[in-house]
Amino acid sequence: MMRWLSKPLIYVVLSGLFWAGISVSGELSGPLDGMSFSGYNGEKGRQLDPDEQEEIIFRNGLFHSVSCDPYNFGSSVYSSTVEGGAIRFEAVTESPTHGKITWRGVVEGPSIKATFVWTKERWFWDIRKEYWFMGTLNP
Repeated sequence: MMRWLSKPLIYVVLSGLFWAGISVSGELSGPLDGMSFSGYNGEKGRQLDPDEQEEIIFRNGLFHSVSCDPYNFGSSVYSSTVEGGAIRFEAVTESPTHGKITWRGVVEGPSIKATFVWTKERWFWDIRKEYWFMGTLNP
């Protein structure tokens, strides 16, 4: 009898965990949804580049980098954790032609700071470049 009770309980718990990330409309959701941030990117070890404007958008459980649009990087599901007054996030965006970018950052109040690593595997050499982003919440 105990085995029979444990299976439905497991299904209820797993179902609850799954549906916790789904909004009423059936879309994914997260604590940063509806927020967008504008700022600048820079190569690791260098200052932010005033020519490298960036906008980061969180919508329907997805992360999107506007400056990566010309390189066909799409939106990606993001994960997040709330720690006190900060929200840490991670995402991996991919392009069919330009590799992938791994994003890690933190939002504190109206500010965002992130690092991201662009990698592209090729048969004769791999590309790996590290960057950073700093921005503020859009009104």
